[in-house]
Amino acid sequence: MMVHKVREVLWEKPEMIDEYIGEAELPQEKIDILKLWRRNHKKGMFFILEYQPEYAVVIASNEQGEDRLYGIKGISNSVANTLRRGLLAQIETVLLPFKGKIIYDSFISSMQIGYAEGARAVFQEMYDKAIKYGIITSLE
Repeated sequence: MMVHKVREVLWEKPEMIDEYIGEAELPQEKIDILKLWRRNHKKGMFFILEYQPEYAVVIASNEQGEDRLYGIKGISNSVANTLRRGLLAQIETVLLPFKGKIIYDSFISSMQIGYAEGARAVFQEMYDKAIKYGIITSLE
């Protein structure tokens, strides 16, 4: 519970990452990763539309309010194995760049919501529009 509270404060004030980098003795590789996290994280609500072998495909709006698809990998477990939920699944998490991939910050809040056929059709339409931009697999 305490770790989750710290995580919430961090993503409300990501500039704290700079303070940590300044105080900690870290190898350059870790500093570079943390700097990417500070600049390129994406905190929000996402809808998992499908599980593919290499990642879970989620949809969310970008900064311009346009729907985009993101491919999220788990570090040690796939998102599908972590959640053990069917689709559609609504989650809240923070997406992070990591070595050319998109991972999440190890916390996923999953909403237990059922979706009727009408809602599923809307998500399919959103997917069909967003797929023309491809699936974003890196935040770097």
